[in-house]
Amino acid sequence: MVGNLKKQYLSNKNMCMKNKILTTTLVAACWLTYSACEDGKDEFLNDFTTILSFRNYDEIPLTMYRTGENTDYQLIVNKSGSALNTTASASIEIMDDATLSIYNAENGKSYKKYPDNCYSFNGDKFIEFGASDSYQTRNITLFTEKILENNERDNNFVIPFMLYNGSDSINAERKYVFVKPSVIIPLVSFGRTGYSLNTISDAAGGNEVQLNLPVDFSTDNRWTFNCEIATDETLLNAFNEENEVDYAMLPTSAYKMSNNGTVAFTPGNNTSNLDITVNRSLLSYGNFVLPLRLTDCTSQYFHVDEANNTCLFGVSYVPDESKLHKVVLTKEMISIHPNREVEGSVAEMLDGRYDTYYHSDYSVEPGLPHYIQVALPESHTALMFEYQVRHSNNNGAPQRITILGSMNGENFSKIMTITEGLPTQKSEKYKSPVLVGKEFKHVRVRVEATPANNSFAFAEFSLHVN
Repeated sequence: MVGNLKKQYLSNKNMCMKNKILTTTLVAACWLTYSACEDGKDEFLNDFTTILSFRNYDEIPLTMYRTGENTDYQLIVNKSGSALNTTASASIEIMDDATLSIYNAENGKSYKKYPDNCYSFNGDKFIEFGASDSYQTRNITLFTEKILENNERDNNFVIPFMLYNGSDSINAERKYVFVKPSVIIPLVSFGRTGYSLNTISDAAGGNEVQLNLPVDFSTDNRWTFNCEIATDETLLNAFNEENEVDYAMLPTSAYKMSNNGTVAFTPGNNTSNLDITVNRSLLSYGNFVLPLRLTDCTSQYFHVDEANNTCLFGVSYVPDESKLHKVVLTKEMISIHPNREVEGSVAEMLDGRYDTYYHSDYSVEPGLPHYIQVALPESHTALMFEYQVRHSNNNGAPQRITILGSMNGENFSKIMTITEGLPTQKSEKYKSPVLVGKEFKHVRVRVEATPANNSFAFAEFSLHVN
C-alpha cells in the first residue's frame, strides 16, 4: 500500500514538472516571436522562408556636383525572412523602355530612361546571398557631363532598377529603384554684394588701411583654382544714377588689390579674401567706390555666380568728430519745405528749449517728404547733425532721413539715407555719424517717413561741419 502511494506521488510530481516546462516553453516562444516582430528583423516571418528587397526604394534623389569627376551610387539589397541563415539569389536589372512605360501607366508616372552612355553598372547583376549574408551591394557610376546634358533637355530622366527571378520571394513594394540625379554646378561669388560700405578715419594708425572682400565657393572644395576680379566703372555710374548719389571712383593711385585681383583657392579652402589696401593720405574726405566684378574662374567646371558677381566696394574717408565744429544756426540760414510754419516756428528748434518745437506743415497734400535746408557761409565736405523728438508727441519722429548736399542750393546730390538707429520715443535725442560728401555749401535734411506720414517735428536741431 505504501509503495503504491509513493509511486502515485512520484507520477503526479513528474506530471507537474512537465506542465511547468511546457508553460515556460510556450511563454518563451511567444516572447521570442514578439521580439522578432518588434525589431523588424524577421520581416514576413510566417509567409516566406527568405524575402529580398532594395533597402532604399522608389524614387531616390541624388545630388551630383560638376567638378570634372563622376559620381558613384550604391544599390543595397537586403535579405530578410524566417530563415536568415539560408542562401538566396536574385538579379538586378535595368528596366527597358517598354517595361518602364508599363510601370508609368500603372503608377501615374512619366519617367524616362537615361541613355546607356550616362552610367555604368559595376559588378555582376546576379546576386547570391550566402548563409551569413544579410545584404549585398552593387555600385553604379554616373557620368556627370552626360547626365547634365540630358537634364537640360528634360527633368524626368531616371535610371530604373528592379529585382526579379529570385530563388525565394521578392518584396513587391520594394522591388523598384529610380535613381533621379540632379547636377549642381559649383559657383564662386562675392561674400558681399551690392553697395558694401567701409569707413576709414583719421583714428586709424598709419596711412595704409587694409580692407578685404571675401570670395566664396559653393561646395566643399577639393581643388586648386583661381578667380579673376576686375574693376568696372559702369557699375558705379549705374549705382549713382539709381540712388541719386554722386560717389567718386576710388583713385587708382590710392589702393592696391592683392595679386592684381587674382584670388587663389586651395583644397579645404571654401572662402578666399581679396585684400584691398587703401592709402588714406592720397584721399580727401569723401565717399569713394571701387566697383568690382568677378570675371573668370580658371576651372572649366566651375562658374561665376551671375547673381552675386558684383560688389560696389565703398570707402568713406571721414574726419574724426573732434575735427568738426558746431554751426551757430540762425532762423535766416534755414529754409523749409513746405514753406509755411503752422505749428511751432523754425526759431523754436534753435532756442535750446526742449518744450518747444518746429512742426512741418501737415495740411499740405500729398505729405512727406518735407525738409529743412541750411545755407552755410563756407563750403565743407563733412557734417554731423543732431535733433530731439518733441516732448508732447512722437508721431512726427523721423523714420527715414536723407541728407543731401549742394554748392548752389538748387542741384543736390545724396550724401546718405538713414533708417536705422533713429529715435522713436518722446524727447529722445539722435546724433548722426560723421557723414561725408562732395563739397557743399547747402545741407538739406529731408524727412521721408514718420508714424503720421504727413509731417515731422524737431524740438531741437544742430549741425556740425569740418
